Amino acid sequence: MAASGSGCGSRSVAIARDDAWAQAKRQVRELDRILDGQGPRQVSIARAAAELGLTTRHIYNLLKRYAPDRRITVLLPRRDRPRATRLTAPVEAVIAEVLREQWLVKEGPELRPCVGEIRARCCEAGERPPSYRAVQRRIPMLFEDLAIAKGRSANPSHARRLKARPGYISARGLLDVGQIDHTPADIQFVEVIDGVGVVVGRPYLTVVIDVFSRAILGFCLTLEKPSSLSVALCLQQALTPKAPWLAAHGLGEHDWPMSGRPRVLVVDRAKEFKGHAFARGCDDFGITIRPRHKGNVHQGGVIERLLGALNTVLRTLPGQTGRSVTERDHYPSEARARLSFADLERCVALAVLEHNAKPNEKTLDIPDQVWRAHAAGLPPHQDDPDQVLIAFLPGGDRRLTPQGVSVNAIDYYAPWLGELVPRRDRVGKLAMRTDPRDLSHIYLRHPDTGAFLAVERRDGRTDAVTLWEHEHARAIRRALGGGPESRIALRRALRAIADGAMRPAVEPDTPKPGKHARRQAARTALAHAAPKPHQALASQPARFPDHPVRARNPLPVEDW
Repeated sequence: MAASGSGCGSRSVAIARDDAWAQAKRQVRELDRILDGQGPRQVSIARAAAELGLTTRHIYNLLKRYAPDRRITVLLPRRDRPRATRLTAPVEAVIAEVLREQWLVKEGPELRPCVGEIRARCCEAGERPPSYRAVQRRIPMLFEDLAIAKGRSANPSHARRLKARPGYISARGLLDVGQIDHTPADIQFVEVIDGVGVVVGRPYLTVVIDVFSRAILGFCLTLEKPSSLSVALCLQQALTPKAPWLAAHGLGEHDWPMSGRPRVLVVDRAKEFKGHAFARGCDDFGITIRPRHKGNVHQGGVIERLLGALNTVLRTLPGQTGRSVTERDHYPSEARARLSFADLERCVALAVLEHNAKPNEKTLDIPDQVWRAHAAGLPPHQDDPDQVLIAFLPGGDRRLTPQGVSVNAIDYYAPWLGELVPRRDRVGKLAMRTDPRDLSHIYLRHPDTGAFLAVERRDGRTDAVTLWEHEHARAIRRALGGGPESRIALRRALRAIADGAMRPAVEPDTPKPGKHARRQAARTALAHAAPKPHQALASQPARFPDHPVRARNPLPVEDW
């Protein structure tokens, strides 16, 4: 029996279903008995038909296909071969016309009403109406899968998933390509607020990775939703050495050697990656931004899998929320939460260090070893952490005035700004950065040195007020000032006066005095008509207070 061969048949053995393959093997065994047997052929065919549960005609057809090459693959179901149609040409035309007009539309209707229309048109034309199954089988014969996805759906993702997407993020060396992304952490944490421990919720995790080594360059754990601040904090850690940060968080015994400026940073289409501050910061440090457009969102798999791996570690800690409500399975996440924000940040750092020391499941390369093996060829950059953070903070450009700079309805001034006031027209606008966590200072770039310098508030207040506290306080004061109803009522009264005013009539033959004379006459008339204080005083009788009676002291008298 030649059941296997080195050539490739019309169907691949690798994609054959197990049950179809087992059925073909049974048929091959019976067909070999027929071809190799010595007895009557009809008796052998009848016995094979009874054994396989088929008709003798079906056995003859199988012999016709199997006998030339005697390969098992020729007996597999041949669904890709077009079958001979039993419908007439007019019926085929009606089916194609109705499906194209009523089924292949954006509304995506069901097939059954279309079949009813097809059967009705065939009956009107005197043709035999086709069955529902016959119409259903002709859909893949008439339309390709991509045409169906585009014609029956307005969602481009349905058509996009049918296209080949071999794109992949690759890098030739360390820091050639980096990637940054956010995700909610699958764990809740607690904090002590006003002396009481409360469950705060889930923080957001931002991570920067190096594509070549698969190493994590930095991370940021924040309570705020992904924003320019979280991006700035994450890039500050990614671009600078980690030893001071590890020592400050009680992890000084560990080593985290990954740091530096990535030449290209792959980002998604989030608004924090489209802002002015992020673009200016990347330009300042020589980083090229490569956005992932709609057509290549699949290229984010590198960092997406890594974020999933970090969340997998966090889901082993108390207070985990699971990947979904189903996976949580009524787990009391809030009741079990016990980690503070500082503890959770240290846990994330340890999970990052574990990832850097663990072999990659696909390449079996250890990120830490790959980094150390190629780190000698990196350009030396000793970036100041504070300057990196300030460069990526949200901000813009501000024009210098003699009073300083105004940001968020707050005035800022520093003595070194006074030296720039005489040449502020030549200097132009100054680059400004602000930290939403503390509005007591802003940061302006000095036009001569290029470094960001701190500028305090002009009113001298040094208390740390966050941006959201400042905006909330202004919203409260704005609400206390009253709504627009009172101001609109005053405007309406003003307009009523203006609409009711009539211009005095002027005699055409009256000589027109000069402008000065008219003004003097109007001044005199208004002055005479204005109420005077003496008029009010004259209408009231003068009242003088009674003179107090002075007590007389009697003179001493001598008695003789």
